[in-house]
Parts: sequence; structure tokens; C-alpha cells
Amino acid sequence: MIKYIHMTCALLSFTGFFLRGILGFFKLEVLQIKWVKIVPHIVDTILLISAIAMLYTMSLSIIENHWLIAKIVALVLYIALGVIALRTSVPIKVRVITWLSALLVFVYIVSVAVTKSVWGFFS
Repeated sequence: MIKYIHMTCALLSFTGFFLRGILGFFKLEVLQIKWVKIVPHIVDTILLISAIAMLYTMSLSIIENHWLIAKIVALVLYIALGVIALRTSVPIKVRVITWLSALLVFVYIVSVAVTKSVWGFFS
């Protein structure tokens, strides 16, 4: 059950980031609506809580599972790229490049989760 909550939140998080990126490129006012700003934080919080719950219930050690370390490092990179990509004060070219890079990092994170390998789909 926790795994499905985690997977659903990951999909919602990706979809939300994808849409906010596109809407941000066109400077649409919909991004200023209060719930549009709040919902991603709720989804990402549930995503993080479900990840921690899975670690606990599956008795997974981050130190013993290198693929988990890879996911965490990639998550930090994804967040950093996402922050830059969604900032309106950043030049559009930089925002597009960081947005696309963040999307690729997200795909890598999913590939690591699926394959349980640091190399993800490249393994």
C-alpha cells in the first residue's frame, strides 16, 4: 500500500513540475493561484513520508544499498534544478535547460528505483 502511495505521489509530483514549468515559460497567471502553490508541497511531503515509511517497513539500510544513496543524491540535484527552473527571475534559456535537466534527473531516479541499481536503465 505504501509503495502505491509513493508511486502515485511521484507521478503527481512529476506531472505538477512538468506543468508548472510549461506554464511558467508562458508566464501564465494560473501559477499565482493559492492552491496551485500549495498542492505541490503537500504531494512532495506525502512522497517523502511514504519513502521513509518504505525504508522502515522494508528494513532497508541506506548505507548497504548504494542505489538508495544514488536516489537521494539525484533527488537533491532534482530539487536544485527545479528551484532554478521555476524561478521567474532566471533567464528563460537557463530555466528551460534546468527544467529539461530536472526532468531527465527524475527519469534517472525512477530508473534507479525500478532496477535497484546505481546505473538505472543503463545497467
